[in-house]
Amino acid sequence: MIKSFACIPLLCLVFTACGDAPEPSVAEPTEAQPTTNIRMAAADGSGGWTEITEATREPDHLAQAIPFKFQMEGPAWENENVGFRLYFDERNAIDIFGKRKTDMVLDSVGTRELGPDQNYHNLAGWGMDVLKVGTSLGAGSIGLMIGDSAYHLGDAREEHFRQLEEGPDGARFVLNYKGWQVAGRELDLEWEIGIGPGTWGYESTVTFTGLRGDEELLTGIVNLHSDTLYTEERGDRFVMYTYGPQAELDNVLGMAVTAPRSEVLGTGEFAPEGGPITSTYYVRLKLADGKPTTYRFTAGWEPGNPAFGEREGFPAEIY
Repeated sequence: MIKSFACIPLLCLVFTACGDAPEPSVAEPTEAQPTTNIRMAAADGSGGWTEITEATREPDHLAQAIPFKFQMEGPAWENENVGFRLYFDERNAIDIFGKRKTDMVLDSVGTRELGPDQNYHNLAGWGMDVLKVGTSLGAGSIGLMIGDSAYHLGDAREEHFRQLEEGPDGARFVLNYKGWQVAGRELDLEWEIGIGPGTWGYESTVTFTGLRGDEELLTGIVNLHSDTLYTEERGDRFVMYTYGPQAELDNVLGMAVTAPRSEVLGTGEFAPEGGPITSTYYVRLKLADGKPTTYRFTAGWEPGNPAFGEREGFPAEIY
């Protein structure tokens, strides 16, 4: 089911009491805590992990190969509210880490620092991996639509990760795919992902080269446990989102994709089986050779924010 409705602006009234205002208190200066973080760590051969800022994926790096070559199977990123990871293998899918604390936790997740039996698929004090992705577009992964055929981003001749920045104002990294063979053509892709403080999501900027002009960008939201897609128009942005007990352990999770309205070509749904992309609500976005296409993904996990326990609490945090 797909529901569309217009946004209703809210009028907020602020009341102040009469009388003299108290003198403001002066807080003791404290060391600023980081509010964004990128974690990419490679196995060191002795059961530990070494953080890296650049990596080229080896051709024999297959999905879910044990032992893992990277701490969380690829790069992970977070702010004080939410975290994500991308499988740096032929899946190229994005997963969600729900957080129950504002500390930067992903440096330790999946390591012995949190105990010998630590498993980020189990609920812990910091949070957990909350999403089942499968062969869907997960949490804003990408693919292409060419004619009537859909293609999930897969193996390329060369795949490279590089961290761009990490700090209090935001963190960014870029993935470069060279020589993706798809539908009889060879494409290169630059995929930049960034996260800022205070949001519940991240931003993707996708740039393809080698396009013929009939391609459209696909991104979307896994719908393994959802039967309703909500859509809105907010000024110059298009919004689509789902809400319900869609996280692991049947926890409530809201997920949203937003993009400039001028770039949106349409929406749809991929069935649970029978194609390279399954169980996904998708949006089609314009592509032009060598020019960036940008969209955002938002995730609201109820155990991390009680406001997400009601559907009305999630749309306010979509950006």
